[in-house]
Amino acid sequence: MARLTTVVVTLALLASSVAGFAAQPPDAHFSEPQVHLSRVFHIEPVAPPPIRSAPQLIRFPVATVRAISIPEVTIVAETPPAPEATVPPPFIAGEGPWMRGTRVAQTGRVDVYVGMRTFTPEQVRAIAPRLEELLRGNEERFGFQLNRRVSLAFYRPALAPSTDTRGIAYTEEGRAAVFYHPHEDIERALVVASHELAHHLQAQRYGDDAQKRADIVLLEGLATWITGPPWLARYDTSSWKQRARQIRDMGIPLRLLGVQRYGDNIAYEVWASFVDFLIERYGMEKLHTLYESGRGREPGSADYRGVYGISLNELAAEWRAWVETKD
Repeated sequence: MARLTTVVVTLALLASSVAGFAAQPPDAHFSEPQVHLSRVFHIEPVAPPPIRSAPQLIRFPVATVRAISIPEVTIVAETPPAPEATVPPPFIAGEGPWMRGTRVAQTGRVDVYVGMRTFTPEQVRAIAPRLEELLRGNEERFGFQLNRRVSLAFYRPALAPSTDTRGIAYTEEGRAAVFYHPHEDIERALVVASHELAHHLQAQRYGDDAQKRADIVLLEGLATWITGPPWLARYDTSSWKQRARQIRDMGIPLRLLGVQRYGDNIAYEVWASFVDFLIERYGMEKLHTLYESGRGREPGSADYRGVYGISLNELAAEWRAWVETKD
């Protein structure tokens, strides 16, 4: 019964809602509503402002094409540097004069022999290339190259011509000998050998006749000067001027004549310093002329006045003053 009552009430409410809507006309009879809208915008025509002058013409710069001359560049292909010419070591064909003992080596220009009870054949063979090096150094200092093969031998001191002889050169025969015990310093023996090779350079440069009559001051002084640095190295000095000062400081007077009383080495070194002075002061050519003017082995026998215009004593005084100057 309650449910039926609810349905009736719902239907009644629905009928009253439908009755509240007015009937709408069809689309064909629809007309615009008579509504007058208020004017919001008012548009007035406005004339453009007068143009007072023509706008300025803007000109942009125009690139000018110019012909630019370009220098011609020649590309040269690089030529690789030529390899440095290698000068072959000096060589003299053939054999040197025969000597007693055993020939243990042949360098480019020296046949090397060794006797008994001196350095061993192995030692001498090992130093043979250095003999050639020393010879080349001698040639550079002297300005002359050996032109005949020579032979050089190492012997025991008992075979020397005198007890104090360490080396001797037989220049006419092309031979030289060095005298040392087996336990002695082979480096010193090499210096003596270089000195004897210097005598061979003298003989071949000046000739056998000039060599036989050379003034001993020049004969031994020049050979010692030619030997050069290897000899000076024994005294930790680098010049013959310095070596002369060392000798002076030992209390030995710097005199050319009579200096042999202090030993051959001292005499040779004093004379080498004198030769060094003559070369530096007057030149090598005059020294060559002086050497060839020798009239015998006596010290001072060369023609000093004839070559230099002053006596040996005056030259010696100049030399002693030179020794005191700085290198």
